[in-house]
Amino acid sequence: MIISSVSYKGGVGKTTAAQNLAVAFAHNGYKVCIIDSDETGATSTWSGIRAEREITPLLTVVKITDAKAFIPNVKQLYEHYDVIIVDGPPSLFPIVSKIILISHLVLIPITPTGGSDLWVTQEVLDRYLEIQQQKEEKTPAYFLVNRYDPRINLHKLYLDSLKTMGKEYGVNLLKSRLHNRIVYGEANAMGMGVMEMNDKKAAKEVKALYKEVMKIAVKA
Repeated sequence: MIISSVSYKGGVGKTTAAQNLAVAFAHNGYKVCIIDSDETGATSTWSGIRAEREITPLLTVVKITDAKAFIPNVKQLYEHYDVIIVDGPPSLFPIVSKIILISHLVLIPITPTGGSDLWVTQEVLDRYLEIQQQKEEKTPAYFLVNRYDPRINLHKLYLDSLKTMGKEYGVNLLKSRLHNRIVYGEANAMGMGVMEMNDKKAAKEVKALYKEVMKIAVKA
């Protein structure tokens, strides 16, 4: 399965989702490769820290930022891995279209912080629909809410806005949510996923996300 985590905005959690899902799949016995298509190379750096600290299971990270080279290289890698997870760039780069085109599942991380995120997300959805017209089979896409705080009314209202927007584009909202926890940043800095940290609440969130993604994969 090829899973992509895409957004046109930085800081929404696409890298957090990619890294933590990869760790979850690896701990469940899958051979996993992460494609780092972000020019900043954040996931490549994370991988280096993980390797230096000799954290297992091992995770392969390959950096591909050239749009023309993306699909051929990913197809070749997919012959050797059970799961490929793509950490997309926070931009309108042409490579985003290639990422969506080859994916079996598209995750669109978003933070419930206000109108600007919705406007940027609408641009992602427009590109998503454009790509669907080029494919025989539709690629399922889901919003993943990151940094969620159920105590904040704005966050609850934001979920309703996402559902409304999603209906227009055929994009659903994942039940799983990543809450606003410091441990996600700490895990990233240590080359780990939160499942490998001593934080049961965060680990539970990622396990729930993994299980929901697996259910979608079975239906697809």
